[in-house]
Amino acid sequence: MAIDTSSVSPNDAVTALRSYPRRFRSALQPITDDESIEELGQQVGPDGQSAVEITADVVRTWTVLREALRQIQVSDTPVVHAAVVDPSERQWESPVRETVAEVLDQLTDGATELADDVAAVPGDQWLRTATVAGGSGSVTALDVVREAVRSGHDGLTRVESTLAALRR
Repeated sequence: MAIDTSSVSPNDAVTALRSYPRRFRSALQPITDDESIEELGQQVGPDGQSAVEITADVVRTWTVLREALRQIQVSDTPVVHAAVVDPSERQWESPVRETVAEVLDQLTDGATELADDVAAVPGDQWLRTATVAGGSGSVTALDVVREAVRSGHDGLTRVESTLAALRR
């Protein structure tokens, strides 16, 4: 189910971003020291991706969104990649070779860094805009942060669905 982020405030986003590492870890490592977790996390699910790949995609997305947020804050006429607003533009060429634990550590670092950046944005800067490359309009700093919350939510939902399907 899609999440409506239209009313998510910057403070809400910080809280959500800081919660994702615990929530992803709970989904991917429900039992510590269980060797089957690694195998299950790496196994390709019904949608063609493993839980580890989905989690790595969230980290990559947050990296793109964090850079867009930075550009909006420091540039007078920022232009951001279309992947900031269009998930279909998020095509990652490099395969995921990390373990479940490594990807979860990357997710924790990415969520923490992004949440810290969001918390540091002054209140009067949230409506600053950037042009989206490729003629896709414009995006505000607040839109970028809401997309980070949405992509975390959607990624977590996909991880949970993938693992549930594989456990059947």
